[in-house]
Amino acid sequence: MKLFVIDWSKDATTPLLDICRQTPHKLAGFELLDGAEAYRKTGISKPDAIVVNYAEKPLHGRQTADSIRKRKLTSAIPIYFINGNEDDNELVSNIGICLSEEELKDLLEI
Repeated sequence: MKLFVIDWSKDATTPLLDICRQTPHKLAGFELLDGAEAYRKTGISKPDAIVVNYAEKPLHGRQTADSIRKRKLTSAIPIYFINGNEDDNELVSNIGICLSEEELKDLLEI
């Protein structure tokens, strides 16, 4: 499976990227700074799944995922949200699936 990671960070890597790199799945791409870039890159890379860590910027993560979901080319790609609080998880329930880090690891078979 090809994964695309969206994780708001100014660092070159994140714990979420490290988790995804430890899996047998391929990292199709990632974006750490810009929602518009994430939107563009997901259209180019056509991943099998998108993982969004929206603990730091929940609104930004939600808006980016919603844009990706509404685009015909990427509308069927599963989107997984991790590290959101209960209120934020309710707001994205119509966009994707909310998981804890442990649930994501189980899903990715780490």
